[in-house]
Amino acid sequence: MKIKIQKPRGMKDIFGEEAEFYLRIKELITDFSLLNGFKYIETPLIEDIKTFTLSLGSASDVVSKEMFVIKGKEKDAVYVLRPEGTAGVVRAYFENGMSSLPQPVSLFYLGKMYRRERPQHGRLREHTQWGLEILNADDAFADFFIIFSFIKFLEKLKIRNIILKINSLGCKNCRKKYKAKLVQYYKKFKDKICADCQKRLKLNPLRVLDCKNQKDQEYKYNAPNILDYLCKNCENHFQKVIEFLDYTKITYELDKTLVRGFDYYERTIFEIFIEEENIALVGGGRYDLGEILNNQKLPSVGGALGLERLKIILEKIKFSTKFPRPKIFVAFAGEGAKFKAFDVFLQLQNAGFYPLANFFKSSLSAQLEYANKHNVKYSLILGFQELGKDEIILKDMEYGNQEILKIKDLVKEIKKIIK
Repeated sequence: MKIKIQKPRGMKDIFGEEAEFYLRIKELITDFSLLNGFKYIETPLIEDIKTFTLSLGSASDVVSKEMFVIKGKEKDAVYVLRPEGTAGVVRAYFENGMSSLPQPVSLFYLGKMYRRERPQHGRLREHTQWGLEILNADDAFADFFIIFSFIKFLEKLKIRNIILKINSLGCKNCRKKYKAKLVQYYKKFKDKICADCQKRLKLNPLRVLDCKNQKDQEYKYNAPNILDYLCKNCENHFQKVIEFLDYTKITYELDKTLVRGFDYYERTIFEIFIEEENIALVGGGRYDLGEILNNQKLPSVGGALGLERLKIILEKIKFSTKFPRPKIFVAFAGEGAKFKAFDVFLQLQNAGFYPLANFFKSSLSAQLEYANKHNVKYSLILGFQELGKDEIILKDMEYGNQEILKIKDLVKEIKKIIK
């Protein structure tokens, strides 16, 4: 009898035109990530199971029923195919001594993830994710910049009708108070909600807000709003994220039912949808896996985009744009100049340039050191004195020459020196 060998369920062979499609997408993602200051990281496909059981939460769907477990001969070792990228990146940060690098550490990954779930439209057991992570950054600008970067990339691909949903889960203290209110609210419906939600209410009450069961939708949309229970610090942090979104005219929806699927999230969380498709194209948020995996604080934020879902969106769109390496760096001296420096950054992007910046560091010398490490030819420096005169300093990073430019004439002047 002939034996027919086939690929595992929920996985696929990629070749021909589809393979060329993914090669082009990966090239665009890589160039975009690098020009926005993210360095590439590649972690193993196989990780110790504790990397995920400790970080994702034992009650999460991924840990409880979706991980591919590998039985090995090593004593007491249990390995799994990685179901997501963030936990492995944080593990690599500590294991490889990345705390000695200039902080924050901005990384991107582009690789396969594995989840034992029912294959469906835009959701395979083997799928590819592009992830952006900013490690060791407590500033709300980092939350904003992750969101901004994903939206900017989608816009570069001429994708329209982008919907950003955003929420805050607060800190442990916020969630403790909110969970008590949530449990109290759901007690009235404990015999009416689905069996999964009855379990979630005992193990992890926030997960009831992520229920997709149609009969439970009315209960979750009438549930208490977590934003009403944020402490002052969490409220201020979330408000700053919103201010940056407003400042850059990124539209968003506050979604009180948005909780994400992993226990490690705190404060800002978000998902990005395309209006025509009822699937989340991007998801992410703030977390601190340092305390869980290394008993050391590491405030971080990140997100991931599924390439298979992106392909669904892009099948009818041409996207041959190439992203050149950055030749100009935008720097600022003092927090008072940050907003205006970001204006200059966007002005150059809108004019067709690909500037680089590091808005996570307030020190001008640290910013210029960062520019030097990226071999940027020119830097634009905005200080308090220049801010008052609507001027900016153009510095040749190789020879040290400087000249003063009017910001209103900036694009015209930059076009003369950067071809």
